[in-house]
Amino acid sequence: MKRWINTIIFLLVMAGSLQAQFAEGKTVLRGAIGPAFSYMLSFELDETAFAALSSFSPGAHFDIGDPTNTSIINSSGMLVTGFEGFGEVTPHWTIGMYAGQGEYLAYAQDAANVDYMINFVVSQVGVTAEFNTHSRSRFKLLGGSLFGIGQASLNASSSPANESWTNIVSGDSLRQAFELSSWTPVIQPYLGMRFDISRSMGFKAIAGWNEQVAAAGSWKLYHNKVISDSPEVLLRALFFRFQLYVIL
Repeated sequence: MKRWINTIIFLLVMAGSLQAQFAEGKTVLRGAIGPAFSYMLSFELDETAFAALSSFSPGAHFDIGDPTNTSIINSSGMLVTGFEGFGEVTPHWTIGMYAGQGEYLAYAQDAANVDYMINFVVSQVGVTAEFNTHSRSRFKLLGGSLFGIGQASLNASSSPANESWTNIVSGDSLRQAFELSSWTPVIQPYLGMRFDISRSMGFKAIAGWNEQVAAAGSWKLYHNKVISDSPEVLLRALFFRFQLYVIL
């Protein structure tokens, strides 16, 4: 019985604390918006899932297991550019939205002058919720998370030399191409800081973890045909994000 009483008291204290926090003065209608730049550390293509790219372009060396040949398409990190906006709903809480996109892009040509292109794109969009220290100074520490959806896509094509318009449009060509894509959930817990440079602008810097997994069997060909035997592809990475914002 004593254990239940202690539990009830604890819940009442927590509820009172939350009520006091949200009642701590007037709603703050201040917001901010601006570009955001993220760097995904050790974000690489899955060598097991995409190993067959070496067969797609044998003369162009798109072998993601060999970084000397595909350093652009399988580098140790990915730059993601985006946009973020947020607003203070209480002295301690902010909510907002974020959208960003990053890519690996590589071109090559074989001895027969056939051009090859590989483009791997990761997109993310979601809602952010943050708790900050509400310091009286311009500097604030914060912790939060993004919850949203994303998409991973792989585009590849080979273009034979001297293709004419008629050959391309009619399909009478040796051209090869495909596009694969998969929707994914995205969760990004993070810690960081915010600093108002002036009354009209400031910057935010955070570090966190990108949890994004394309499930097995979720990949589609040209956003339409389900590829039932497609593998699970992990898109996890430590990330750093910097935003320069304008205060509204």
